[in-house]
Amino acid sequence: MTHDLFLLIAYNSDMKMPRTPAGNVEKQLARRIARKRGDVFLRADFSDIGGYDQVGRALRDLVRKGTLIKIGQGLYARARPSFRDGKPTPANGLRTLKEGLHRLGVETAPSRADLAYSSGQSEQVPTGRVVALRGKRTRRQIGYDGFFLVFESARPDRRVEGSKANPRAAAPQAPITVREALRQMWEADSYPILGNEDWRVAKRMESEALERAAMAVQGPDDPPEFATWIAALRNPKLPTDERDDILSAIYDLFDPDRD
Repeated sequence: MTHDLFLLIAYNSDMKMPRTPAGNVEKQLARRIARKRGDVFLRADFSDIGGYDQVGRALRDLVRKGTLIKIGQGLYARARPSFRDGKPTPANGLRTLKEGLHRLGVETAPSRADLAYSSGQSEQVPTGRVVALRGKRTRRQIGYDGFFLVFESARPDRRVEGSKANPRAAAPQAPITVREALRQMWEADSYPILGNEDWRVAKRMESEALERAAMAVQGPDDPPEFATWIAALRNPKLPTDERDDILSAIYDLFDPDRD
């Protein structure tokens, strides 16, 4: 065996598995985006689909095609053509940009202009471009095509935290069928996200659905795979792509607007 051949074999033995073809990466990204709740996506949402460079190229291709629009560093949003000039724009305008902040773990609050207008202290209608931040801050620019959000510090929150207690928590609940448990999971996953409180509600719904799913019983018309889906979804180590596949099947069952 020659020295060069030996080096080639040694090199190949240490190589990683072949990467997913670029076209397949883009298709998998598009498929996941179509199924995911919300309009904003982090690059990390797709890290299990391909390598860092592969995912980056696929995201740039989707941006070029107008499927996505980049609204910040590592931050992408669903796009639609603008009514004004046809250029890609975030699907829900300013709401999408604020959702981007929520995806970064930044909590927003009404700006001073919003509070003044809602209380009648000002007749100036807020543009919505100024966003008050509470707690965690961000140095990222959030926006597109030269239009960016402007940040200010939120006023102290004087709400009474004790009013948030959930009276349903202490009430015993009867067992449900696995089909009903899957429906609750679908309702939690499809809950519309428009603000900070929506994320909290959706998370609470998901936790309650998973808790009740642990006590679910097989109904007479429930196929065996329903119980398998529930067991998988209750596994915190379930891979993201497998979770998405199960949720897609659940959407096919309960989503009336699904094609």
